[in-house]
Amino acid sequence: MTDKNKQDPRLPDETFEPYEANRRIPLPVYWIAIALAIWGVVMLVQTSHSTLLADKERAALDKQDVAANAPVGAEPAASGKTVFNANCATCHGEFGTGSVGAVPPLANSDIVKAGGAKLIAQIAMRGIDGPITVNGTTYDGHMPNFASALDDKEIAAAASYVARTFTGAKDGVSAEAVAEIRKASAGQDPWAGGAELAAATPGLPAQPSAPQAAADMVQNADVATLVSQGAGSVWSCASCHGDQGEGTQTVPRLAGLPAAYIAKQLHDFQQGTRENDSMAYVAKALTDAQITALADHYAVMRAPSGARPSLDGDLARGEQIAREGDWSIGVPACFTCHGPSGFGVAPDFPALAAQQPAYVAHQLAMWAGGSRHNSPLGLMAGIGKALNDADRRAVADYLASLPPVPATPKVELTAMRSDAQPAKETTNDQ
Repeated sequence: MTDKNKQDPRLPDETFEPYEANRRIPLPVYWIAIALAIWGVVMLVQTSHSTLLADKERAALDKQDVAANAPVGAEPAASGKTVFNANCATCHGEFGTGSVGAVPPLANSDIVKAGGAKLIAQIAMRGIDGPITVNGTTYDGHMPNFASALDDKEIAAAASYVARTFTGAKDGVSAEAVAEIRKASAGQDPWAGGAELAAATPGLPAQPSAPQAAADMVQNADVATLVSQGAGSVWSCASCHGDQGEGTQTVPRLAGLPAAYIAKQLHDFQQGTRENDSMAYVAKALTDAQITALADHYAVMRAPSGARPSLDGDLARGEQIAREGDWSIGVPACFTCHGPSGFGVAPDFPALAAQQPAYVAHQLAMWAGGSRHNSPLGLMAGIGKALNDADRRAVADYLASLPPVPATPKVELTAMRSDAQPAKETTNDQ
């Protein structure tokens, strides 16, 4: 028998592996490892020191930025850039470039260069309603006032930031000067376009005169008949929108909406850029003069709010969206475009205060779904998609809880009114 434990001499001895023997690590390897460790510690210390210095420099720059944005007399906490981004950048852009054909630029604006921060503060305090020419281009100027939304320090900080950042001006405007502007502006209508601004501010570029009144204005008696009884194939407006234009459920409130906005929507229904079979039928039967007259009729109409929160929305969340927005989902504050307190900015941004909640929520859903698409610059499509159903109900209910527009607005369209129109409709209630 063969001894199984005996190693075959023809095979190599596998009982020993060379790498299993204890060997000393060469001394140079030790030195290399130690050198690398020391180098790592040094780099870590240097990096930490550099980061600390960078943080200190960044903090110093932030303080300088606040100081540069704040006008004389304003507290350092009032950052003009912060106020601008929160209230102005949605329309004018973060860099003040505006929007071609829609919103005038602030960057290198000849108006801002000529009038400076004081003029910006005056416009912010009263708003503007009329054509204005900036850098040779005329815009249909409609801007809300921010008198109730911002205090004197905030307006001063934002106006100074605009003048200094976008035109290189050295001087700003103080909160004390803005307080005087506020006193002088109390109870006044928005600036009547660039013409009134130029008359009050020497050195401003030439501005277009106020547009002339339309010659083919429909008489008030005809408008009243159109509203209450209709005409021919045109149904009466009141049959759906109510005798006082208060609306109901998914039918919108018309009372107090900016005239230019109402006219634009009727033209959009005519042209098919806003879709609704019933309204398209009515709008296509109206003449331009009738549209102008109806728009003016509802713009000066005052009616108590018939809207009530009815969608079980979270009012606190709705207030946040309306007043502050939610930038975590890319939604700006409603009041940034729709004006302080949601009173509307013609011709593109309707009053939201006291609007029927079911109508508002339904329109937001239509924006989100793409069945409504006549928003300026496509703004509402993105907002509608960003808001979920709970957010839509929340903001709709909050807006329904607000009081309606309290005072007769300045009529945006070029229309004449008959002397027979009731005085209470043309008198400023404030």
